[in-house]
Amino acid sequence: MTDHAQFASPEIEQLLRSNGLATLEDAFRLGEAVASQHRRRATRHANKCVVRLELNGPTGALPVYIKRQWSRERWLPRPTDLRHRINLLCSPMHEWRGLVMLEKAGFHVSRPLALFYRGWGLVRGAIITQAVPPNVSMADLLLSGDLGAMESPRLHSLVTAAARVAARLHQSQLSWRSMKAKHFYPEELPNGKWRIWLIDCEGAYRNATQRDCEREWNVFLRYFATHTPSLGRQLTLAYRSEFQRGSPACELKPAA
Repeated sequence: MTDHAQFASPEIEQLLRSNGLATLEDAFRLGEAVASQHRRRATRHANKCVVRLELNGPTGALPVYIKRQWSRERWLPRPTDLRHRINLLCSPMHEWRGLVMLEKAGFHVSRPLALFYRGWGLVRGAIITQAVPPNVSMADLLLSGDLGAMESPRLHSLVTAAARVAARLHQSQLSWRSMKAKHFYPEELPNGKWRIWLIDCEGAYRNATQRDCEREWNVFLRYFATHTPSLGRQLTLAYRSEFQRGSPACELKPAA
């Protein structure tokens, strides 16, 4: 089978090639284990893993992640997989599609740099993405207690920023099956506001239904509400407020 490569730009292709990343086999050969706190998450899926690599760029070191898939457990997709075109191709190809889709829609995502796959891309593939600026996710902040220890104005600003992302997704009828706290990486800006970076976007697709949005919102909310009920209430109120600020032409109702 023929191996294929797709790069974000000619400049990115030149950068990756200068660091020895030009083929699918290179993407499986290079890289090292992620930091210990993320290791379980990076290896929890069968036949998949994520490794970290620092590229030598013109302005210094550029940290990237390589997500690999080399086999698959199931070949028969579920009806919902067919409807959303999930599970037909290998995970890195869906990740590329999701990241590009969300980036074009104006969301901050882990920048997709290159995609490698074999044949039709059904089984073996790898995607290279640029590391996001924050080091910890909202799930990490919640479990460490740092989220609960934030002063009220700072916490309110973060909650509003996260709820705004969810509301904007639903207003745009974009569904993201992996909309979870562990995939929201908050960056605090000098003006006191927060920028939310999204990772692991392979489950993103267009034409979301009301049911899709409600399911994803409930999964996202449950993580916070189970740990800290008051935080769940804050997120719900912020989501409703941000959704109402959106376009009146939106065909969907708020999921909360």
